[in-house]
Amino acid sequence: MNNKFILSIAMMSAFAANNVMASDKGFYLGGAIGTSGIDDGGLVSSTIAPVTFEAEDNSYRVIAGYKFNRIVSIELQYTDYGDVVAKNKADKNDGFTWTPKMASVAANLGYTFNNGVRPFGIIGLSSVDLDMKFADGSRPSSSDFDDTGTGVRYGVGVEFTPPRLSALSLRLGYEADAFTVETNEGYRKVETDVVLDSFYFGATYNF
Repeated sequence: MNNKFILSIAMMSAFAANNVMASDKGFYLGGAIGTSGIDDGGLVSSTIAPVTFEAEDNSYRVIAGYKFNRIVSIELQYTDYGDVVAKNKADKNDGFTWTPKMASVAANLGYTFNNGVRPFGIIGLSSVDLDMKFADGSRPSSSDFDDTGTGVRYGVGVEFTPPRLSALSLRLGYEADAFTVETNEGYRKVETDVVLDSFYFGATYNF
């Protein structure tokens, strides 16, 4: 076989390998839209009154991150879950609305296969702002109810980066924020674990 031909093949292989390695690291930025859901842990659903507590809007998120390699990324997200409303069917003035917004930092752990498919898991921390309002438009005092705090962000998903369009990644995922709400019941404080979650579809641009 011609030595020049062998040298050409070797150079092309090295160039291709370098491109693959380059595409496995760098910054990315994007967004997503999805469902909103809540598990209130009995905060409202355990009451005797005919009260519902449901998410009424879609969720929206802004995603920014950095890929270190095919396995590890660090990811920042801002998530808006829309309105989550507690309604008393017997008294329309007895209710409240959360408009939760989360800022999170998390590790995105997975593996990018050569065909562009990347299953992944998310684990990290989130800053919680429930932005609570009562049915009459007033807000609770901080001594009665603190609607800010810290939660745990977790999730799973799959991402696809078309080999011929490596700047674009499409993502299907499930993510949730788990946190504890403290309420006053008589003379004692009660802690309840609450989970806000979302199934979503998104896209990111890889720099």
